Amino acid sequence: MKLKTLMIFVTDLQVAKQFYGQVLGFRLKSEQSNQLTFSHDDCNLVAFKCEKNTVVGDYSQEARSVFVFEVASIDQAFRDLKARGVRFLHDHPARNSFAQYAAFVDPFGIVHEISQANIDESDSSKPRRRRATSQGRLR
Repeated sequence: MKLKTLMIFVTDLQVAKQFYGQVLGFRLKSEQSNQLTFSHDDCNLVAFKCEKNTVVGDYSQEARSVFVFEVASIDQAFRDLKARGVRFLHDHPARNSFAQYAAFVDPFGIVHEISQANIDESDSSKPRRRRATSQGRLR
């Protein structure tokens, strides 16, 4: 199997177009009355129109899908996205045994993460992954 398409459901296609296109930098491939299709590398992201937004809930304790976007510099990407108005669930990037990461929420309550691999993955002295609550506080 090969991952081909990621789908999300959004309540406002114009807001999705702005967020995923302008804020996150996905290229808009096609637009229809009930969906947008963005391209990102070899994968499509399709946003379908729906009726209700979701809530973040207990982000790291509830079953869900999370798109993780690799970045060259977690600190730079975190600052850049915050400056563009992206709401993060972390006050600053966190770290687990294999990566530094920060979870953020799109305008519809969908959680995604940015991530940068740890340079020295063998260092077991690094703190373990901390969970973000729905209010964005780490536990």
